[in-house]
Amino acid sequence: MEYSHRYHAYPTQEVAERLDHHIDVHRQAYNYTLYEYENVDADDIGSAYKHHSRLPDWKDEFPIFSDVNSKALQRTVTRFYQNLTGLSEQKQNGNRVEKLTWKSPRDYQSMTYSQSGFELKNTSGCTATLWLSKIGDIEICYHREIPDEAFIKEVTVKQETTSEWFVSFGLETDTADLPEKPEVETLDTSNSIGIDLGIVNYPTLLPRRYAPRSLRVRL
Repeated sequence: MEYSHRYHAYPTQEVAERLDHHIDVHRQAYNYTLYEYENVDADDIGSAYKHHSRLPDWKDEFPIFSDVNSKALQRTVTRFYQNLTGLSEQKQNGNRVEKLTWKSPRDYQSMTYSQSGFELKNTSGCTATLWLSKIGDIEICYHREIPDEAFIKEVTVKQETTSEWFVSFGLETDTADLPEKPEVETLDTSNSIGIDLGIVNYPTLLPRRYAPRSLRVRL
């Protein structure tokens, strides 16, 4: 089973500048992957795995690609091919899709470390420390513990349009390690929480003609 935990991050100004630089390098790598996909002999590309073998040549030709972690750079190339697969699936489902386009700095605000190049430390309190290769330590608000049985597959760092930083951990765990879902009759209502999703009020949020027929009420 795969899922993720997301945390608010508080990098120092120096580390934030490094993050900005690394994300921009990954943006350039994404765009260059698109360029090669459209202009290089298909025998040398066509899949993320094949494209990964071109990265050493990238670094020789463009030393800036050596600034970032190698596994993270591979993950950026994979990200392009995942987006390509997503477009193909939409097209097969009958949707009209456009071609992938180059990403501007505004459109590319995250990067992912996969398999290695990261370490989560100091998790005993309400804050924790995430170490990233070639970047350094980042303090995060550790409001939710990562289960001991969960394996961290990847780490994504993103800056939102509000300028806030967030860190997401991609987790993997064996379904057998998860607690069994209790029977409703065994729940203790004194320590349970109910969430009202506001479904009953849904028709009041939109003009009546847009509300699902089964939820329409006489106003």
